[in-house]
Amino acid sequence: MKTVLVDDLIDERPFGLFQASIFAICFLIALMDGANVQVMGLSAPLLANDLKLTPAQLGPIFAGSELGFMIGALLLGPVADRIGRKTVLIACACLFGLASLCTVTAPGFVTLLVLRIVTGIGLGGAAPCLVSLTTEYVSRRHRGRIASLLWAAMPAGGVIAGFAASIVIPQYGWRAMFYLSGIVPIAAAVLVWLFVPESVRLLILSDARDDRIARIVRHLAPSSLAGEPVRYATHEHQEKGLPVKHLFVDGHAPLTALLWLAFFLNFLALIATLAWASTLLRSAAMSMAAASTVLAWNNVGGTIGVAIAGAVMERLGTCRFLAAIYALGAIVLALTGFSTPNTALVSLCSGLTGLFVGGATSGLIAIASMTYPTAIRSTGVGWALAAGRLGGAVGPVAVGALVATGLPVAHIFVATAAPVLGASLVMLAMSRLGAARTVDRAEFATH
Repeated sequence: MKTVLVDDLIDERPFGLFQASIFAICFLIALMDGANVQVMGLSAPLLANDLKLTPAQLGPIFAGSELGFMIGALLLGPVADRIGRKTVLIACACLFGLASLCTVTAPGFVTLLVLRIVTGIGLGGAAPCLVSLTTEYVSRRHRGRIASLLWAAMPAGGVIAGFAASIVIPQYGWRAMFYLSGIVPIAAAVLVWLFVPESVRLLILSDARDDRIARIVRHLAPSSLAGEPVRYATHEHQEKGLPVKHLFVDGHAPLTALLWLAFFLNFLALIATLAWASTLLRSAAMSMAAASTVLAWNNVGGTIGVAIAGAVMERLGTCRFLAAIYALGAIVLALTGFSTPNTALVSLCSGLTGLFVGGATSGLIAIASMTYPTAIRSTGVGWALAAGRLGGAVGPVAVGALVATGLPVAHIFVATAAPVLGASLVMLAMSRLGAARTVDRAEFATH
């Protein structure tokens, strides 16, 4: 009986229609993560008026999906490794789609908060499945690029939501955006069920039936099934992941602590800006359409930043480069509030904020993936992202408290920029600790 190593088979395949279809479907679901925060941020002024919500209550509403994302990522990721990533992805896409649809019927604060947390749990559970399934079927030489493009779906989702909201909300009301953000992921879940295969390596490791594996391999390389009977195998071994404590041994502790702090500060500012910008700009005499356009430009900048961050860091390094663009991001974010109500000037500041802070987010993920050895890499990246989402939950609440004090809009944007400047200082500290030896240009170029 011939033995076929699926790892080698995948590495030998070009990026074809089979891989492109998986990427496109997963990209569609990833778009909804970026769109989700944007839809709530843009709908907040009208939603708050209809449901009689106070500024202090909006903070927890904005934070709810981030808290749920953290819960979903930490709890459902391991579940996906046990019962199948496709199964969990379908369930999570349906979960956050249904929660979005139910949001239009929320009678008040408590129900809305619960729905936002449930939405976040679905998004958080879907995220690791998206990355795993998308990179599962592409060769090793393309995985980094494909993962980066998948991450770019998040700011791109914000772009689409921002421009759509500028048209839809004035004409049809805020509820129409939640109908759209609920229907799309449910439709995508159907596409996953029909066209996206389960992880072939996971099937082999779980001793799935050969005919089920053969159906997937037939899409990858039909010629491998010709002739004699085939047994499928993988280079990987079934083993339990190392606990989180291994991120703090063998000299990793200082870098882990700083990395988590950088993720926390990054997402704190990023999510707070996306969640509150519309409300703040409208209070500074800007229209709903103008505020939507401003936020869309933030995500345009973020999409570009994520797309070019890898190529730029290959040439300029990582930690010090990220320190510089974080500093620039802090400056333009602070200037945003002083630029109101000039739509063009605010849009420029917003786009540059997305470019610098969004691009830096991609850089942080690259650092996380290269700081740790293979045995604890997934744990390191996953927990770093969880630290970021914790920051994403804290940020909107903190800004909500500032809004409730009656602080001027310009001062609130300055306060929101402070964590970005803090992230710049953390990057300098990581560079001084010797992070460059593990994430220098040469190693970055190999990933």
